[in-house]
Amino acid sequence: MARRHRSTVAGRIDVTSMLLRDRRVTVRIYLPADYEWSDREYRVVYMFDGHNLFDRTTSTYNKEWRVDEFMQGLSADGAYEPAIVVGIDAPQNRYDRFAMYSIGEWEYRRTPAGRRLKRIEGHGEETAAFLMRTVKRYVERTYRASRDREKVAVAGSSMGGYMALYIGATYQRQVSKIMAFSPVLMDFPMRGYLLRDVIVQAGAAQPQRIYADMGDRERLDFCGSTALVEHLEEVRLTLAEAGHEQVLTRLIPGDRHDERAWARRFPGAYLWVFDGVVPG
Repeated sequence: MARRHRSTVAGRIDVTSMLLRDRRVTVRIYLPADYEWSDREYRVVYMFDGHNLFDRTTSTYNKEWRVDEFMQGLSADGAYEPAIVVGIDAPQNRYDRFAMYSIGEWEYRRTPAGRRLKRIEGHGEETAAFLMRTVKRYVERTYRASRDREKVAVAGSSMGGYMALYIGATYQRQVSKIMAFSPVLMDFPMRGYLLRDVIVQAGAAQPQRIYADMGDRERLDFCGSTALVEHLEEVRLTLAEAGHEQVLTRLIPGDRHDERAWARRFPGAYLWVFDGVVPG
């Protein structure tokens, strides 16, 4: 397990490598600016696509979430608590990412009648176990990261949002806050009903605060903005059917499906799930 760290304007980021399915996965751990001279336990946000969170030079599209800058602002202002943020990198190959961030088997096509581009064998169950067991235990042993579920969140965008909802359903005893930005769990092409069934069957065994959103200008290879806007309502109805009461869904005017949009939306989501501050 290799480990190194670097300083940022927002504190420190430690980088380590862990094994998932015989593949090395980079894990990036952000420590708040006051971590070195504080002795308190911190909130923790476990996130997908860690390479996109802190540094555009490591990001897929040269865009980042600026999570470290946001946490630095919280540390400087003092009104709300910053969190340790733990991100696991995703494979650069889109099909490998689909497999890592979904459950079940499905076929990637751009249209229902179109040519199959790739058969996907999702191993999202193993990804979730890796994050919630291997990574979470490492972080709790190594840092002053809270084990209290009330101080633990999981977050991701697109298929990472899919995985955030999956973990929220299946690890309710460990996680009380879920942030799903532009979640994609549609029947076509990824057989999203498999995940929706998991959410409904899991029910609301523990109280959770769940945030989900979508921009009204988002598009994907296999669907346009109208379908994605309608899909957000489907997500809301699924969570309601499962019995979740603390759910906030937001349709964001003008936002596209990219890191810059999620960077703008992350602060509001964070302050709502942890502190109950309704986004403006």
